[in-house]
Amino acid sequence: MTVDGVLDLRAGSLVARIAPQLGGAIVDFRRGETAIFRNTPPEALTQMKPTLAGSYAMIPFSNRVADARFSFGGTAFELARNFGESPHAIHGNGWQRAWQVAEAGPSAARLILDHDPAEPGRAREWPFAYLAEQHIILTADGLSVALAIENRDASAMPAGFGLHPYFDKTGAALRFTARSVWQSDARLIPTERAAVPAGWACETMREVATMEAVDHLFEDWGGWAEIVYPDQDLAIAIRADPIFSKLVVFRADERSFFAVEPVTHIVDAVNRLTTPDHGLAILAPGARLVGTVRFEIGSCA
Repeated sequence: MTVDGVLDLRAGSLVARIAPQLGGAIVDFRRGETAIFRNTPPEALTQMKPTLAGSYAMIPFSNRVADARFSFGGTAFELARNFGESPHAIHGNGWQRAWQVAEAGPSAARLILDHDPAEPGRAREWPFAYLAEQHIILTADGLSVALAIENRDASAMPAGFGLHPYFDKTGAALRFTARSVWQSDARLIPTERAAVPAGWACETMREVATMEAVDHLFEDWGGWAEIVYPDQDLAIAIRADPIFSKLVVFRADERSFFAVEPVTHIVDAVNRLTTPDHGLAILAPGARLVGTVRFEIGSCA
């Protein structure tokens, strides 16, 4: 561990740096001098801004809970609105909490987050007790992030997770296949499943700069996507366990980055439990949800 509290992992030419205090975020992932995730500016750590990091875990849910409200088991809950002026609760609370280092070595680290809603202010983050884990392993050819969440509450709880890696948009091309996409309203809350429009289609390798703006969830992507930077001879294959049956893609004209986010459930799933294939798990006390995303690093040739 370095003096700034950041864990350094190294394997071959790959380097990953993890900030447990910053939501357990990955603040650097590179091959030699070439960034794989987007570069993290110093203010991410000095000002504690995890949204500026290279990647972070979304847990115990991904993306939005509409108006930060839901009902479960006959009880109505209100969550904190935790993302600026957004009226929604976003990405769970794990990305805004300090994680504890359970194990750390030259090329791997295991972080844990023990969430207790009985602690002051914590119930509005998430009203159920849970234990979350990130096991981050760096090898000479890639990085894997294994996520786990265990219900530590006395009653069943809804649960899900996802990973939110960011990539530099300049020179990038993206490929993935999806069977459908969720259209959304002006508040970014999903309305209906639909065919993937041409402006977002990436069945063949597509320059990210040519895509239309998107902040939507795709279904049935098969757990595989690829990002290439031909000018840097960098290829990134994203491989996710089947539990990550959904994929959120974000790309905006005014942003220098884009995001490709493997997730386990649809947006606002906790309010849509009658929707087929919503993906949200209902964990009995003591039950666990686990899944791994791997980033395989190679060359374009």
